[in-house]
Amino acid sequence: MKRYSGFVFLLPLLAALSAVNVLAQEVFEDPEGKYAVTLPAGWLGIINKDGLGRADVNIVYKVRENGALKVRRVDGADAKLDVMEYATKDESDRVRFNPSYDKVGLEKFLIGAGKTGALLLYDYHTTSGQPFTGRVYYVRADADTIYVLHFTGRKNILGTLRSHTDAIARSFKAKLAETKSEPK
Repeated sequence: MKRYSGFVFLLPLLAALSAVNVLAQEVFEDPEGKYAVTLPAGWLGIINKDGLGRADVNIVYKVRENGALKVRRVDGADAKLDVMEYATKDESDRVRFNPSYDKVGLEKFLIGAGKTGALLLYDYHTTSGQPFTGRVYYVRADADTIYVLHFTGRKNILGTLRSHTDAIARSFKAKLAETKSEPK
């Protein structure tokens, strides 16, 4: 009987803790209205204005060195080009030029609802010699638009946050209807 009563008190406590964890997430929307992501606890969306008044979006894990996310939109991507092929091309054109670049892997990434993206994993060193790691998620929004979610951070911290970066990439929602209908 004593065991059973301990279990009865433990069950509501676990339910309350899991509810707090779900509530700790926040939805971050791009100031230009291009996308939205759900950020787990510890991740912050910070918007700064540069000297010309343009919004500079920084999504960080506690501090920038621990983990940072930059989102890039690629318009005019070849519709025939698979996301994995685009990731390989982007690696050879951009990512491999990091200091002490060391490719860890390139893999398919399940986004959900049968959609897949690509994930490029690599390690590198900053100019001061600090070991950092990078994760680049490639998500096709429509036939000619690919979003690139580029995470960088200290190897010992960002390396342990794979579940966070995967969850952020899976929660990514492009708002293409509004952004493509605007006149340029």
